[in-house]
Amino acid sequence: MSFIRRHSWWIYILFFGCAQLTAGILSVLLLKLHPELSYGQIMAPTLFAANLLGAILFFCHRPSSITWQTTLSGLRGQNGRRSVLVFLLALPVILLVNLGQEIFFPELPDWVGEENMKSIMFNPFGLLTVAVLGPLTEELLFRGGVQTDLDLHHSNQGWFVPIAFSAFVFSLIHMNPAQMPAAFILGLLLGFAYWWTDSLVASVAIHVFNNSFACLIGILSPNDDSLIHFLGGPTSAGITAIVCLFWLYLAFRAVQKEGLRKG
Repeated sequence: MSFIRRHSWWIYILFFGCAQLTAGILSVLLLKLHPELSYGQIMAPTLFAANLLGAILFFCHRPSSITWQTTLSGLRGQNGRRSVLVFLLALPVILLVNLGQEIFFPELPDWVGEENMKSIMFNPFGLLTVAVLGPLTEELLFRGGVQTDLDLHHSNQGWFVPIAFSAFVFSLIHMNPAQMPAAFILGLLLGFAYWWTDSLVASVAIHVFNNSFACLIGILSPNDDSLIHFLGGPTSAGITAIVCLFWLYLAFRAVQKEGLRKG
């Protein structure tokens, strides 16, 4: 029991696995009871239930440092200012990472499939899950759970190790090669946001924006949901990339000016 109390990071991964297993069982039951349902009609409610279960399990075994007071501190004072800065830093990173993946790694296997993902996003439960509840649950489990525990018990290894480990696990749990590289980089960014602001506000906001933006692209560009196509073609995408690089430079300078030390 003392090991469990002192080292809880693996429990949050187990919670996520239990939630996903629940989604799998529910989807099989739904398919047997209603074989006429589409993929989106089956997966949207089951993923919603799974993410809700994951959030509930987190609060059943949350770190003592995760409270409403510490979370809301991300909206006030120095942490509030840092939350805004890291969110502004995240916007160009998200665009550049997705553009980079489309340009340099376009052939990565997509085990989910564009059509399956769109069928989920076009379902109200699916859209709510992918855009809001999913990001919230994942931030609770991987930043609030895994990273917090590693930071608490392995702080002698430096601040980057807990961030990198939680980002690595975060990329693996997507179980889709087409998502893993971007998920790892996003995980590093989310981990830094959580560590730097000492609050989940910024990481949740960034994660919700990332997923909501992906949903927006899929909904507005149903025939071709690539970011390059959404931006208007290669020329427009190139201009966007240059603007993002300049934006990233300014945002990073602002973060440096604020100070990279934890508040």
